[in-house]
Amino acid sequence: MKAVLKRLFTRNIGWKILSIIAAGVFWLIVVNIVDPTVKRTFEGVPVEILNETAITSSNQVYEVISGDTVDVTITSKRSLVERLRPKDFIATADLAELSSVNAVNIQVKLNKNPNNLPYELSWGNAVLKVKLEDRVTKKFKVDVIQEGELAENYVLGNVKVKPNIIEVSGGQSKMKRIDHVSVTVPLNGQTEEFTMRAKPVAYDSTGDIIDAANLSFSEDEVKVTVGVRQTMDVPIEVTTEGEPAEGYHLIQTDRQPEFVRVSVDDPANLKDDLVIRLTVNIEDAKADVEKEIDISNYLGSGYKIEDDVRVVSVRCEIGKSGSRSFTLTGADIEVRNPPDNHSVTFTDPDARYEVKLSGSDDKLKNIELKDLGAYIDIGAFKDGVHRVVVNFTPPKGVTVTSPVTVEVTISKIESETTPTPEPEETPDTDSD
Repeated sequence: MKAVLKRLFTRNIGWKILSIIAAGVFWLIVVNIVDPTVKRTFEGVPVEILNETAITSSNQVYEVISGDTVDVTITSKRSLVERLRPKDFIATADLAELSSVNAVNIQVKLNKNPNNLPYELSWGNAVLKVKLEDRVTKKFKVDVIQEGELAENYVLGNVKVKPNIIEVSGGQSKMKRIDHVSVTVPLNGQTEEFTMRAKPVAYDSTGDIIDAANLSFSEDEVKVTVGVRQTMDVPIEVTTEGEPAEGYHLIQTDRQPEFVRVSVDDPANLKDDLVIRLTVNIEDAKADVEKEIDISNYLGSGYKIEDDVRVVSVRCEIGKSGSRSFTLTGADIEVRNPPDNHSVTFTDPDARYEVKLSGSDDKLKNIELKDLGAYIDIGAFKDGVHRVVVNFTPPKGVTVTSPVTVEVTISKIESETTPTPEPEETPDTDSD
């Protein structure tokens, strides 16, 4: 039995394979000639709304509840159906035919049929449903939202919007949701004023964009002019006037902030040495002096403080004074800026000078003579004998209370000339 089956399938196998191929080709030819009728559904065909003025002329607006797309089924020859796309159908809803329940039948047409083949369309009697509301119009100031950053050390200056107030119209429920209207200004490293046009957008109270469908703006775009100001960090310096009460001294002065960011329209006015200088009176103070100083007007017109803080907090720490004294000699005093080719000597090299200090006990008990930084500056003196005030650079919180004056002699260094030796004579040597 197996041998019979084997001969059945293997005898003339080439002819059998050829017959199968021929049958397939024949079937394709027949199908293409006959062009059978097929059915196909296209989902999500968009619906175009006609005659919107039928609603808007009554000072109403509409919102589509359902039916903004429709599923269309076509029955026709395969040669037509296989070439169609959703865009080849035109679906419309005419609001002039709106029913009492705010619905209108959707109509669908085929827009592409080059061979005029017969077809049938079906969309299940789909309808477009809308919600009608009275139109409301309100006026809104146009705010500006910045997106991105200017170049380093630059900030936004004056921003002008024209027009800066526009009207927005829409359905009552949507209009109630509008909290503000803004335009977005993209920043990308600008360093000077620029102008652009921007589209107004409505936002709710949480900052989310409100769908602009059925909203109308009196201006599709507004003109935005953006000023750009250069900035720099300006130091704040505090000095004191007056002296604390007897037996007290100034320990240190603190301020916060130490710098403030300032901007100006004209970069030429931002000088490198720009400083905000404040003065605090500590006359007869026996306790810390604290001040809150408003610096808004310290820089004059043309400047703007960019930091949120406009008040500088100043604290002058006042402490009860202790005392201590040191004895200096000329060897303890540094001589600065001596004239070239001159010597500076102390007239009395054995003189001793008493230096009295005041400050807190904690500061004074650890101080050493070298910490006083005693020096004299000879730069302005010429040859001769001079009395010169000694300067000190003591540690913070320590004050030198007794002035010290030293006497020095400035003299030119005479260069010694070494005589040039005469060459020795070489005696003649008689030759034999």
